[in-house]
Amino acid sequence: MPRKLAVALGLSVLAVSALPASVHAQAAKQPEFVAIKADFVPGEKTLFFDDFSDMSAGEAPKRFKARGAAPELRAAGDMRELAFTKSGVLIPNLATLPKNFTYEAEVMFTIPNGWVAANLLLFSKEKEALTFIFNSRATSGEVVLSTKVPKYEQFGRSAVKPTLSQPIRIGLWVQDGRVRVFINDEKCLDVNQVELAPIDRIEIRPEITGAGPTVAVRSVRFAESTPDFSSVLTASGRYVSHAILFDTNSDRIKPESAAAIQTIAKGLQGAPTMKVLIEGHTDATGDAARNLDLSKRRAEAVKGVLVAQFGIDAARLTTNGLGSTKPIDSNDTPMGRAQNRRVEFVKQ
Repeated sequence: MPRKLAVALGLSVLAVSALPASVHAQAAKQPEFVAIKADFVPGEKTLFFDDFSDMSAGEAPKRFKARGAAPELRAAGDMRELAFTKSGVLIPNLATLPKNFTYEAEVMFTIPNGWVAANLLLFSKEKEALTFIFNSRATSGEVVLSTKVPKYEQFGRSAVKPTLSQPIRIGLWVQDGRVRVFINDEKCLDVNQVELAPIDRIEIRPEITGAGPTVAVRSVRFAESTPDFSSVLTASGRYVSHAILFDTNSDRIKPESAAAIQTIAKGLQGAPTMKVLIEGHTDATGDAARNLDLSKRRAEAVKGVLVAQFGIDAARLTTNGLGSTKPIDSNDTPMGRAQNRRVEFVKQ
């Protein structure tokens, strides 16, 4: 751990250097989560997820109604994407949303000319209860948040400048009347005292103007907002996190996991006598023995970050990797596999 980070955390350099070698090794290859500004906390209870990984070329999306222009399934490295070259509509097979929820999507924009949009419309009795517009030209973009229930009101508008060479992460967080919008983890809008009507229909609308632009949707997730870590662990003895994400086939934690890591660290700091077992779990894709080893290394990675970066006593944390041996959902669908890829914290 860098000396300045140790001082910022209130740790002595001697204490840091005395950490176990395995903790040092894990922490050295991880992002510095203490330094990452993290406002977006993804919901933990997945309500809907699709990354099109079980879709074949020429098929219609299995978990969406597609309306308007027909999208095309394309390969995107290790991922797949549903690419629109003309405006269309995706209606997820999800009937309602709870009062508190999050929406995450990863999209790729190609804009040689004209403009594109990846909009989310939430309806209540055929009226737009919440409209989230995200449109972009080649050099500039904009997000707009509004409602038409009971009457039209624009909650906010903000200019953004997405990096079009990389996938764009879109986030919406509705929590107790507060609505926050994020683009690539940067908070663009934050409004409160918003009373949304009950949501009964959802539409994702890729919109395209001009010849040549493309909107490629790589993943969509809706989830019920995250419960408090300490409260859940104290009450049930187990906390399940789907928000700690890793690079593919790797134990390197993704930077976008910062909010989850920080929340867990804060909970452990607030209960200094609590001991916790950290369990790593994978889906069933690939070799079982490799998944078992990967899950063990991922659990160690989480421990390493909590100890080296947040000052949690290493003696309070034990780890175990269970690979794909303890699924909580089917491994036959993208949503099921996403559910099974998780980190669990068990009170000891």
